[in-house]
Amino acid sequence: MAKKRYSRQELYILRNYIPVDSLIESLGIESKMSEGCFRFCCPKCRGFDTSVKFDKNLARCFHCEKNYNTIDLVMLVKGSDFTRSVEFLKIIYEQKKHPAPTLSSKKKAGTSQPDSIGNILKAITPAIKNRIKDPSKNPKNKLTVENLHDRVLHLEHQISHLTQKIATIEQIR
Repeated sequence: MAKKRYSRQELYILRNYIPVDSLIESLGIESKMSEGCFRFCCPKCRGFDTSVKFDKNLARCFHCEKNYNTIDLVMLVKGSDFTRSVEFLKIIYEQKKHPAPTLSSKKKAGTSQPDSIGNILKAITPAIKNRIKDPSKNPKNKLTVENLHDRVLHLEHQISHLTQKIATIEQIR
């Protein structure tokens, strides 16, 4: 397979918008709730001394001291290379229809509706962008466009994760 290049944003979305606990379950990795923590069978050492850090969307095995993001997990469990793992995650991401930005860089003709919180903010408050570009207009707050974008993506991820957790709770009731 030819090497593909993926944008930084594309990889960020795949690592952060597909909840690692959901991915663990969909990959068929044995998992359970224990003492209020989500635990899973480490695909490397097969131990259960594991945990998921939901705010960072990372999984960790304390026995073999390995950290996993979504791409790492797919590579290890499926035995696939980076490119195939990313393509697999893109399919999962599109199927789950997360409320995050779309992975396709082309917008559909005739649509002007924003597809993410970041785009909504840009559409309704263009002055924010100017204040960020010109620090003299905003001396107390050292925001950059990238910093603001990362904060918005993080908030979108948290909203997505909470939405999934609420749906799970509603299904249990």
